[in-house]
Amino acid sequence: MISFENIHKPNWMYSALHPYIELMHNFVFYRNFYVLHKERIPKKAPVVAISNHQNGLSDALGVLFTFSKDGRAPVFIARADIFKKPIAARALRFLRIMPAFRAQDVGYANVKHNEEIFSQSAAILNDNGVVALFPEAGHQDRHFLGTFKKGFARMAFRAAEMRDFQSPVYVLPMSNHYTNYFSVQGQLVMTVGEPIDISYLYDTYKVDPPKALKELTERAREAVESLMLNIKTKEHYEEYEMLCEIYSRELLIKENVAYNYLPAKLDASKRIVARLEQFEQEDPEKHSKLMEETYQYIRATEKLNLRDWIFAKKLTIWSFLGNLLLCLLLAPIVIVGWLVYFIPFNAGFLITRRINDQMLHSSFHFAIWTLVTYPIWFIMLSLIIGFTTHLWWIVPILFVVCLLTVIYYFRGVTLIKKFVNRLRRFKFWFRGDYRYKRAVQRRADIVKMMQDLI
Repeated sequence: MISFENIHKPNWMYSALHPYIELMHNFVFYRNFYVLHKERIPKKAPVVAISNHQNGLSDALGVLFTFSKDGRAPVFIARADIFKKPIAARALRFLRIMPAFRAQDVGYANVKHNEEIFSQSAAILNDNGVVALFPEAGHQDRHFLGTFKKGFARMAFRAAEMRDFQSPVYVLPMSNHYTNYFSVQGQLVMTVGEPIDISYLYDTYKVDPPKALKELTERAREAVESLMLNIKTKEHYEEYEMLCEIYSRELLIKENVAYNYLPAKLDASKRIVARLEQFEQEDPEKHSKLMEETYQYIRATEKLNLRDWIFAKKLTIWSFLGNLLLCLLLAPIVIVGWLVYFIPFNAGFLITRRINDQMLHSSFHFAIWTLVTYPIWFIMLSLIIGFTTHLWWIVPILFVVCLLTVIYYFRGVTLIKKFVNRLRRFKFWFRGDYRYKRAVQRRADIVKMMQDLI
């Protein structure tokens, strides 16, 4: 195993790469990247940052750039099986990632290496550094929180032990929330919770370590859960998610809040889920009726091949023609963007088509495109333009133009997809399709039931 000693120390290559990756992440890959309550991050103190885990490496990047103004780059813990190949292990170490050895990944014989990782993590924390990990030890494509492993708690107490329990060590709960796990130019919100000073458990840990570990793990999980959208029901997960989509917009409009602002939509969705869980206990019969109506509405949208947002928009000929005109105006940008972007971005499919876990796909696309194919593509374009025109001052302008073209390419593609949805709805409306009429009525009934509920 390669050495992870001093992994958190300053590295000029890492420092030079960080602003570029941050630019691509915050403004190109995501349309909006929100960080809420970053003032809660403890300064000049050891921090174990924990978060829910839903989207592979993308979750880690969200945590990393939450700390971008803090001056400390977190060291991450990831499953050890991705370190098997030497070149991968060296690359991951450069990115400040250390392995966690799980028996199901590397066999029981290698679990002993965790002691070295725990000690190294404690040394990083002892230097007032940041160690970040995802206690669920796995990711999923749904808005729920799994069980927590105790590894983060062990690291925190190991660091406190190295300090002779004389100073605080903090566990910092965080959460991530995506508009879409896979698409470019989506939105991501990171929420920072109140830090947990574990010193209140020092006396307990000295006499009963398992009890202290259990108490900290449970408290930390509750803290992360309070920050995120956690849909606990498995039976009605699909219906709850759709009701959040339908009624969060209605609720925010009623409260005179911008419904496109993702943090507000997240808060509304959390309130909706909490009320639905309460409603199930209060009136199971009416709750069951709401679930059935929502289930049928979901099936109707699938058969019509329409998204829910289209039903919330008023159907007018002027809005239809306005969107058509906008699509025509953006068409040249989309075509140019496709020419500029298609090869470097889609090169990632050569890798992801071999990866069964779809929740890792967006991570690999981002990493391959940002670190390999886009730089190569840009250098090639710059050399061609530079040698043919001898106007090398154009190169920095070209960099900006390429990025803007990529951004507006994806926004244009999204707009065209939405117009296709509008065109499909217009066809159903014009023909008087009974399925469309029934879906419209069913959605109105659902909104009425939710208005009575909340």
